[in-house]
Amino acid sequence: MLSTGARREQILQAVQDQHKVRVSRLAQLFGVSTVTIRTDLRAMTAAGLLARQHGGARLANQAMPDAPLSEKRIRNRERKLRIANRAASLVNPGDKLILDAGSTTLMLAQRLSASSPLTVFTNSLPIANELGQVPGLRLIVSGGTLRQASQSLQGPQAEATLGSFFFDKLFLGADGCDPAFGLSTHDVEDARLSASMIEHARQVIVLADGSKFGQLCLHRICAMERVHSIISDSSMPQSIRTALEANGIDVIIAEEH
Repeated sequence: MLSTGARREQILQAVQDQHKVRVSRLAQLFGVSTVTIRTDLRAMTAAGLLARQHGGARLANQAMPDAPLSEKRIRNRERKLRIANRAASLVNPGDKLILDAGSTTLMLAQRLSASSPLTVFTNSLPIANELGQVPGLRLIVSGGTLRQASQSLQGPQAEATLGSFFFDKLFLGADGCDPAFGLSTHDVEDARLSASMIEHARQVIVLADGSKFGQLCLHRICAMERVHSIISDSSMPQSIRTALEANGIDVIIAEEH
């Protein structure tokens, strides 16, 4: 029989696939009582993952479906450019950085040429290609298995590449950012590598445009308490900003110029 955590992860996957589920069907599927399933749904609702409805549940807040990097690069492009510019202003000569794979972190990489000497670790092939020609920059590229959609390396080899390194700043993207649930993403291997990156960085800086907030994905990266700063744009909901700042997170809004 599945553990409670594994069952709840599969319940969430079922809701994502079917958009809504019924208690009776879930009880039959997992071979447990309807009382157990209702307990699961209450817990998942309290965590902000689901919204209860008569006889079952649906997703509370569903992040946009995963998309290839080529598509992500054009979504909210102007917002991401402002966020990347603001992020670049936080980079100091001599910094040791991790750049997570993503469209906004790629834009940040394109702005680092004047900030050398730097040390940069990345699992992103486009970022590695961007930084490979920057004079005075030491580039460390993770090992791992290629995920084609994001053109990034992932898996146990990628995590092992971090080894005994410790970095000054991690610039991290996420598909979902929710004050209660934390950071989340669509892919389990991405979530694991991002969590490992967090363990190897002194400061965690999340780059996320306003569309990412209040959204939830299947795979949790970390709780918001692990985040030091968030760089976003003026479309971030004020209620979200208030909640984040109340938890001690430095929220930086990249202004239009």
